[in-house]
Amino acid sequence: MNRVERKKQEKKQGPQALGHLQQMFAQAVAHHQAGRLQQAADLYQQILTEQPRHADSLHLLGLVAYKTGRLEEAVGLITNAIQQDSAKAPYCFNLGVVLQKQGKLDEAADTYRRAVKLNPSHLEAQGNLGNVLLEQGKLDQAVAAYQQALRLNPNAVEVHNNLGVALKEQGKFAQAVASYEQALKLNPHHVEAQNNLGVVLRDQGRLDEAVVAFTQTLAMRPGHVKAHYDRAFTYLWQGKPDRAIEDLRASAETKQNHGWPIQDLMVSKARMKHDAEQVQYLLDRGILNRQHDGYRDALKHLHQRASQQKDASWRMPVSQGEITAIASSYNRLLHVADCPPVKSGAVNPALDVREIETRYNAKRPEIMHVDGLLTTDALQSIRRFCLDSTIWKRDYPNGYLGAFLGDGFACPLLLQIAEELRLKFPGIFKQHKLTQAWAFKYDSALTGLNMHADAAAVNVNFWITPDEANLDPDRGGLVVWNREAPRDWSFKEYNNARNEPKVLAWLNRQGAQAVTVPYRCSRAVIFNSDLFHATDRISFKEGYENRRVNITLLYGRREQA
Repeated sequence: MNRVERKKQEKKQGPQALGHLQQMFAQAVAHHQAGRLQQAADLYQQILTEQPRHADSLHLLGLVAYKTGRLEEAVGLITNAIQQDSAKAPYCFNLGVVLQKQGKLDEAADTYRRAVKLNPSHLEAQGNLGNVLLEQGKLDQAVAAYQQALRLNPNAVEVHNNLGVALKEQGKFAQAVASYEQALKLNPHHVEAQNNLGVVLRDQGRLDEAVVAFTQTLAMRPGHVKAHYDRAFTYLWQGKPDRAIEDLRASAETKQNHGWPIQDLMVSKARMKHDAEQVQYLLDRGILNRQHDGYRDALKHLHQRASQQKDASWRMPVSQGEITAIASSYNRLLHVADCPPVKSGAVNPALDVREIETRYNAKRPEIMHVDGLLTTDALQSIRRFCLDSTIWKRDYPNGYLGAFLGDGFACPLLLQIAEELRLKFPGIFKQHKLTQAWAFKYDSALTGLNMHADAAAVNVNFWITPDEANLDPDRGGLVVWNREAPRDWSFKEYNNARNEPKVLAWLNRQGAQAVTVPYRCSRAVIFNSDLFHATDRISFKEGYENRRVNITLLYGRREQA
């Protein structure tokens, strides 16, 4: 509706009706600002019943929908508001916020640009445009957007911090440091900027300074999970694994061992099955005592109910009573097994280093496998750690469970394996340091990881479940495609299961070939981490000890490869 049409409608309604609507709108806004969203929504709806094209009510009702998680409804309402009054920059800005929340980044960027065109001084729209472009991996454009925002307000602390992130991703470490330092000059208590400063110092190789920066972050905010995690890798690169383990365990304590109430009344069906099996296994071995019988029984009940459901969803709703029955233990690390270094060495000393390095570097792209990776003692110890430790808290739609270094998976033996590999095979790992590690545990009847690539230089994927558990010796391992992810794709594009059709189409156009490596216990697949890969078809025996477990180690960064 243009201004002339709006004036005509106002004239037709008369001053008394308009006064009534203005009063109702003022009341709605007061409720909205006070957080009484339902009362505000009811009044906005009343206004729209009388005047369906009331743009401000459409817009604000859209914000109520956004606040209450109804994103599609919010998009419809705010879009309608823009159709009624296309000159309002705040409408476009807030539509961009909702679209960004939905992951519709191209549409969000376009909408932020419209907001900036309507109001060139709209700092938040300019800054959010930079955030979307950064998320898309469009680093040059993101930097330009942030710099424009800083021309509008040189004291915008968040923009300085975000500009530092973009510059760091571009490899412009010195400029990133300057951006973080400017953010901290403007706000000395900016926790994120302080921690980001530590990250870029670490990646520059300024390890002592990085430790100081992370320690300062923890002084600002004790227990900061990311600071503990990032400082752990700095210690690791300094050759101080004991200090690294301390920080990784501190991270896990905060993330996994809090015992807070469960907020979500939805649980993973696969996790209910796994946790019921694991708790029973630990009770049978005397690792947990009988006080956990009730927890086990509640898990078994939920698993039994999940197995009776016919729908294909991977999560199921639970009642408040069912949640209460598992809440005291669900968010706790009930047991973390000891897993010290193996004094005689963890990596098999009989491996032929020259032959393995030659075979790896002769491949283009690099992909090969090594059998008998670990010594018997190391294999048994890391397997015992994975069986006994209640660290499997991350659940995924395909039914597998994950544990990462900062979630409780860190143990001295794992770090020993990672470092011994790096030092034993310099022709493969070169200057690359460990940047991430995790383990996944699978359900015998479900699937594994979808096709993806990782943002690292070298990927090591090895398996620790005995071969007798695998029902198909020709399968059960890893499939790797011999084409690297395109350099102009962002991490979200090549590491997102939803993009698998796009990835497959690209691989087909490239004439890529799939290399299938069958499952073997203590077999490691070592490959260029840029290559697309996926879990092969799984067919393992039922039973807790038969669950397929793989461990992944990432070294270096994609841009260093």
